[in-house]
Amino acid sequence: MSLKDLFFGNDTENESEETILANEEVKNETANEALVTTDMIVGDLIVKHPLAAQFLMECGMGCIYCPASQMETLAEACAVHGIDSEEIVDALNDYLIEHNA
Repeated sequence: MSLKDLFFGNDTENESEETILANEEVKNETANEALVTTDMIVGDLIVKHPLAAQFLMECGMGCIYCPASQMETLAEACAVHGIDSEEIVDALNDYLIEHNA
């Protein structure tokens, strides 16, 4: 170890700190991207978050791939199926964050 390393640190220490900060930023971005809202089009939601398809089907939306899903919001789809859209959005966001989708 040189005096330069003692006073200024070495590159590997700086890289480690930078890597940790970068990983935290990626986690935060992933969490923000995973946020689903009731005004999202169902078809767009499934394209962005493929795991959402199975989740929504298990909640009673068996026809999420129908033509209406390309122009219907999640709130509208929930209303058609008699499901509380806010409850679905909260649960789906938790599910997607948990599974890093």
